[in-house]
Parts: sequence; C-alpha cells; structure tokens
Amino acid sequence: MTNLRNLSPLASTAAVLPAHALRFNIPGVPLVEPSSASVEPIDGMDDIMDIGAIIERGELVHGVLYKLTEEDFSSVCRTEGVPFAYSLHRCRPIPYTGDGKRAGEESLRKLDDLSMASNEFGVSAFTLRAARKNWREGKDIPPSQSYLNVLIRGAKEFALDGSYLEKLQQIEAGRTFPGNGLAEEMLRRAETRSR
Repeated sequence: MTNLRNLSPLASTAAVLPAHALRFNIPGVPLVEPSSASVEPIDGMDDIMDIGAIIERGELVHGVLYKLTEEDFSSVCRTEGVPFAYSLHRCRPIPYTGDGKRAGEESLRKLDDLSMASNEFGVSAFTLRAARKNWREGKDIPPSQSYLNVLIRGAKEFALDGSYLEKLQQIEAGRTFPGNGLAEEMLRRAETRSR
C-alpha cells in the first residue's frame, strides 16, 4: 500500500481485529478487477465478545496497522474513494509482532472479558468498509487472483498468523480476462517508480 499510495507511514505493525470479516463487496471492473476488499463488522457482535468463540469461528481480520500523518491519511481517503466506494469505520485492532504462526491469536487470548466488554482493548483506528448499504448486505464478488496475491504477499511480509494466511490462500478467485487481473502489475510499477 505504501508504494501504491506514495505514503510514508510513521509506523506499521501486524494487527488483528475481532468481530469483523474480510469481504469482497466493493464492485470493480468485471473481468479485469472484479472487486475490492473491505473490512465489515459482524452483525450482532457488538454486545458479545467471547474471544475463544471469535477465534474458533474465525470472526476476525488480520492486517497491517499503519500510523499515518494527517496528509497521508487524507491521501488514503482520497485515493481509496472515501466517501463514494468506502466509508471510514472506527475500530479497535490489537497490534502484534507477527511470527507467521499464532502471535495474533495469542495477543487476542490475553485480553480479558472485561476489557472486551468495555471496549478498552487495542488501539483506536479506522478501517475501510463498503460505503453503500446494499454492498454491505449483498454477496461477495470473487476478486482477481492478482488482487488476492497482493493480499497474500502483504500477509507474508508482516508475518500474519499462519491460519489467516491459509484462509487468504483458499479464497476462490473470480474470472478475469486476459490474465489474472491488474493489481500485481500496478504494485510492481509503483515499487519500480519509488526506487
């Protein structure tokens, strides 16, 4: 993301966000990049925060938590299409040092029920969710393999939990023509430009 958006994060780390789901509900260009991802809160999870059950059911999202300047945050909002494609969603991810195994899960398990119930866990942050209600309530659109590969690469670079990496690798890609989509090529060009 940093090269694609020309950002200079102040800090970055692996993080896990309980009671949320990775969705592919932002429509893209059919047969090219069919969809983009969003992070959506799971309905009915506001009052119940049983960490063991959340982990067991996989009702969480791992990702990268960035600390940004106001200018970079504004740039992310502008280039990601806030408020048209995405809306900002305040959340409380739990940072962890990725080990590619279970560091995120272990960080979650350290939380007690009291801190979860009172929302006194993690750090205050924003993620991006679908801007339109019908997108949030609709079915996911399978993303391109190229888009998935960019997500998988990021998961590996930040050593997100192994079980989450496996989950990403099992997502079925949508049909694209020609090739596997454009996301990897866009990232490659951005990385070349920033060198």
